[in-house]
Amino acid sequence: MQPAVIADIAHLINESVRLTYAEPHASLKLAEQASRLAPSCPDPLLAATAWQRYGNMLFAFGQIPEGQMAHLKALTIAETEDLRALRGELLQELAGAYYTQGNFDEAIDYWADCLEADADFSTETRIYAYIGLGQVYFAHEQFMAALSQHLNAQALTRDHMTLELRARVLINLAADQIALHRWADAGETLDRAWPLALEDGHKEYQGEILVYRAEVALGLGDTATAWHFVAQAEQLRRVWHWGETSELMLKSRILLAEGRVDAALQAIHHALDRSNETGTGHKTFKAHHLLAQIYRELGDQPAAEHHHRLYQEAYKRIVSTSSYNKLQALEQRLAH
Repeated sequence: MQPAVIADIAHLINESVRLTYAEPHASLKLAEQASRLAPSCPDPLLAATAWQRYGNMLFAFGQIPEGQMAHLKALTIAETEDLRALRGELLQELAGAYYTQGNFDEAIDYWADCLEADADFSTETRIYAYIGLGQVYFAHEQFMAALSQHLNAQALTRDHMTLELRARVLINLAADQIALHRWADAGETLDRAWPLALEDGHKEYQGEILVYRAEVALGLGDTATAWHFVAQAEQLRRVWHWGETSELMLKSRILLAEGRVDAALQAIHHALDRSNETGTGHKTFKAHHLLAQIYRELGDQPAAEHHHRLYQEAYKRIVSTSSYNKLQALEQRLAH
């Protein structure tokens, strides 16, 4: 019985991985089946991997709280069985999920665990943690500090590491460069990231790169090229659920640049709905901020004040002083 269970779980996981982009719904179902067999699996590494796989597919479909529950089950096994490499992976993936929800304090705690000197995690886990800390700085609009953390990640990256990781480092560097209006640098960084994401078959990263290429084009005032990249990104939406809100926010800004205010408002409200549905709170406050600006320019003061108030409430809830102080304290601890 036990060898059969092991073979079944391994097959389900492998098939789920194989079908990630070709048939994402089937991939999710296979991962769920593997997780159901996990409690009867005598191999703790395989059991934890089954829960991890299911969690990652739930994350891909925007079901973040459910994915966290699956990952916490995997983490319990990894900690009980002292599976250090897997524990490091799970910590950084959970941190990413908390970050996506706007729970930065929790995300920082998980990433801090990955960077402790005595943690004995892989270099790859440390890279992911630096990427994550940079993302928290980015959310706080501390773009130079974000760039510094992402350069820490890049300094640890080697050519033998996975295409996915190397692409991820470059994508985050490009995001910082775009926020700092370093359009040429961002374009060069994205040009380096694209072949990695393409060779790896990573549709989410391909979608992100296309959106950032559109951001660069918009920054340079070229709305036609921006629309070209947005159209390419839209073709990936079937498997790139997390990117939909970013894509809609970008479309609204392109529409504004073209003076198409009504269409821009429609896109932003759609982005706000999707952000609320998927729990991506750190995008919610940006949508309210943009809406407040548009309604103010349209002379609709009540609507402008309403969205500005919602923006302030969301900003205070997500971008907290405690998170920033926690980041500063962690940096000081790591420096010693």
